[in-house]
Amino acid sequence: MTHRITGSRRAPLRVLRGIALLLLFAFPLAGQSAQPTGHLAVTVSEPALAPVIGARVRARLVSGVAVGSVVFTRATGRALLGPLPAGSVTLEVVATGYHAGMVSATVVAGDTTEVSVILVPSVQDLGTISVVARRDDVRELRVDREQIASRTPHDPADILRELPGTDVMRRGGTAADPVVRGLRDTQIGVYVDAARTFPGGPAGMDTPMSHVDPAHVQEIQVLAGPYALTWGAGNLSAIRMTTLPLPSSGSAPLRGRLTTGYDDNIGAYEAALGLDGAVGTTGAVRYALGGAYRQGSDYTAGDGTIVPGDFTSAEGRGRVGIRTGDHGTLGFLGSYQAQRDIDYPGRPLDADFFNTYHLQAEWSLRRPAGLGSSRLRDLDIMAYVYDVDHLMDNDEKPTALPDPGRMPPFATDVRTGAGVQVLGGRFAARMAGPANWEVEVGGDIYHADHDASREVDRRDTGAPVRRDLIWGGAWIRDAGVFVRATRAVGRAELAMAARMDVVRADADTASPFFIAQHGNDFTSSETNWSGAVTLRVPVAPRWTVTGGLGSVVRTAEANERFSDRAAAKRAQTNAEFLGDPALRPERSTQADLWVEARYPRLQVRASAFVRRMDDYITLAATDLPRAMPGSPPPVFRFINGEAVYHGGDLTLASPVSEAITASGSVSYLYGQDRTLDEPALGVTPVRADLRLRIAPVGTDWFLEPALHVAARQERVATTRGELATPGWTTVDLVGGYRLWSGSARSVLLQGGVRNVLDAAYVMHLTARNAFGGGRIPEPGRIVFARITATL
Repeated sequence: MTHRITGSRRAPLRVLRGIALLLLFAFPLAGQSAQPTGHLAVTVSEPALAPVIGARVRARLVSGVAVGSVVFTRATGRALLGPLPAGSVTLEVVATGYHAGMVSATVVAGDTTEVSVILVPSVQDLGTISVVARRDDVRELRVDREQIASRTPHDPADILRELPGTDVMRRGGTAADPVVRGLRDTQIGVYVDAARTFPGGPAGMDTPMSHVDPAHVQEIQVLAGPYALTWGAGNLSAIRMTTLPLPSSGSAPLRGRLTTGYDDNIGAYEAALGLDGAVGTTGAVRYALGGAYRQGSDYTAGDGTIVPGDFTSAEGRGRVGIRTGDHGTLGFLGSYQAQRDIDYPGRPLDADFFNTYHLQAEWSLRRPAGLGSSRLRDLDIMAYVYDVDHLMDNDEKPTALPDPGRMPPFATDVRTGAGVQVLGGRFAARMAGPANWEVEVGGDIYHADHDASREVDRRDTGAPVRRDLIWGGAWIRDAGVFVRATRAVGRAELAMAARMDVVRADADTASPFFIAQHGNDFTSSETNWSGAVTLRVPVAPRWTVTGGLGSVVRTAEANERFSDRAAAKRAQTNAEFLGDPALRPERSTQADLWVEARYPRLQVRASAFVRRMDDYITLAATDLPRAMPGSPPPVFRFINGEAVYHGGDLTLASPVSEAITASGSVSYLYGQDRTLDEPALGVTPVRADLRLRIAPVGTDWFLEPALHVAARQERVATTRGELATPGWTTVDLVGGYRLWSGSARSVLLQGGVRNVLDAAYVMHLTARNAFGGGRIPEPGRIVFARITATL
């Protein structure tokens, strides 16, 4: 791995930035030609004609181009779309807990046409979610493209802060690690278009969710528990991001979506362009292309503190799908992201660059039910390579300056180079089984290679001070097979899944210090078994109760096994951590209960869980010497232990009137490390969120005020440097207005203020300052504006 940087590494960034700016000005907004328009009055109901509240309704032309605004049904189940261009359109209607509906309608010029849509309640499987046959799930938290765009995040993980039971750990200006009910790092499997991802460096500034620009995210799915057995190995919880969906085969040859925006406090500018279309006979070839650029700078906290937060990111991404036969599709996906100059005081080094490459090939078969005598319904096969290259330095840290009161007193030049390459694949087949069972069988494999090393030189003379090997060609290979089966049992729905993984891990070499601690045999082999079962029972016409029980095994990752005193990412502290190649895999056994109720003027979702962690991989303080004199003491070691968690969340939604919908949620989490007899590390405090959405029927504007409250967190892991965090309250105000919504072209204007009251606050999970140990505050008031044009 090359540690010294040449000017050529910035060329991809300049090229991508130039392309983004060129495209920004090369696609001016076209004027709208006059054309006759009309409206559709849509009523959405259940088969028993009870209204469906909060259903999302969208209209598309025959070409597949979306027209008009996305609207949501009110207390009566009604929504008004328009103005829409006269002629034939297709209505897409989606509501949580129901099968999606799609109906054709005719827009009559100068008139309002009544349209009725019946949505059938879906059989909800709260367990494993199949990639080839997705199911709605009250425990599967989904955030789609419209919701992501309305929050204008700088990192896909930002949106998770507003979901019940989830939080993030801030790593850098454009990087945040997700936390799901106390689970973090590789306890959460993170998937990008079904490819398993890992951070490139031991300090974790390049979190996997930061490897995708928010402009390219179509959907984020979160499974909070051991129910993602068909996604991949070791998922104590799991997050999956889907990017750049292919358009329908009837789409126009060329469509475009252009976004640009600015946030004042953090000086963040963004620009993104997306193109897609279908070409060839009956749309035999479909494509989607995207380019994005964003940058940010230091921000001002509510108390006036200036916090370093520079970042620059540019990304290109593309996908193509080629129809093979009547029911098959061959697809290819590729992406490249260049992040540069990421500053953050929560790390002892700044990130000089991250380069992320992703190449993927996939083939899928979709057979309509009843076609032929074969029981095969769906088949998916994919292979991928995912590569992250990473360099950090101390050029803007205090250690880059001489300090007579510090050891060493001279200025140092510290560079840490790291990288990971993941090769993997997956296959899955869904088929009709005997006795009305639906069965999915498949397997997946990944091989992850990790390298990391550190160089320390004197800045005044250039003389070498030390050379450290953090990861010496460490690798982990996991091959697994799974089976999943579902069937109706009377009015109930039963789902079961099982998985077996064979794991092998090793390292080519290690530092002399690491060998002195653990010997030179780093090889380990495991066979891990996981399973889960869920049962959904409708106990009343509007009430559903679901129970789940699952147990999943996660193998120790490279940092936990092989790191030699690297600044890891599991705690608020920036101390050094020593791995252990003999760590046993940890097992999470979790029981869940979900309750859902739907009434015309109220929707309720509640959940509770208990979790036991055996061979829990945690941290313990040691008296080992530090590798870097400037690192805070003590050095920690990864160990196996035992922990327990319990918690729950409650979500309510109610239409206050035809124009106003209120929603709110509250989450609670408790965790205890039984091995160290203190609270588990990184337990989020009680949090509540309240939101109003004001969107008068028949208008193209909306206003969304929101209140966020977090309680004080005093249950902290003091032996591992965790500090208590005061409670806080913030207020956000977001609004939008859509222009020219009656045609295939439209412009959405968005703006608002985050942290309206300019509150000074600290997120409990955010790392402490690497030099001084103080807490790092979040941004104060931010005024932002964004324009999105559909061309």
